[in-house]
Amino acid sequence: MKNITLLALLLFIGINAKSQTKIDIKDISKHIGDTVTICDSVYTTRALNGLTLINLGAAFPKQLLTVVIYKADLAKFTEPEKIYLNKKVCITGKVVLYNEKPQIVLTEAKQITQSK
Repeated sequence: MKNITLLALLLFIGINAKSQTKIDIKDISKHIGDTVTICDSVYTTRALNGLTLINLGAAFPKQLLTVVIYKADLAKFTEPEKIYLNKKVCITGKVVLYNEKPQIVLTEAKQITQSK
């Protein structure tokens, strides 16, 4: 019984590790639909009507990835448009397309961390 439990635990860990891959931002378009971690510099940010946009890889409109925080989740963050600007960050989340550009929507503050 212990062997079965251990095997199940190892399988679970393996599946979770595989479902969250650290990738280079230049490869973002190959990972649409995947949950990934990306570390890169924040070039520009914008806050409007409770929506926050954080651009990685280049300044808007040539960004490689837009990180979005919707108004409903904004209270979980502390001025993200200010504290992450010109900093290197790591983002974890599911990559989706919006207007043919990759984006990750953040719903929890733990999905973004400052990198060194």
